[in-house]
Amino acid sequence: MPTDPYAVLRALLRAEAARSTPAPAPQAKPRPGPRPPRTQRDR
Repeated sequence: MPTDPYAVLRALLRAEAARSTPAPAPQAKPRPGPRPPRTQRDR
């Protein structure tokens, strides 16, 4: 049993804050440009 009687309340508050915080919007990765055609030397 925890010695701090408010430890459970703080844990519940942290869990609720983490649950109710909106997730950050995913960052769109820039697409790489078109690759140059492969030459005979690249193969």
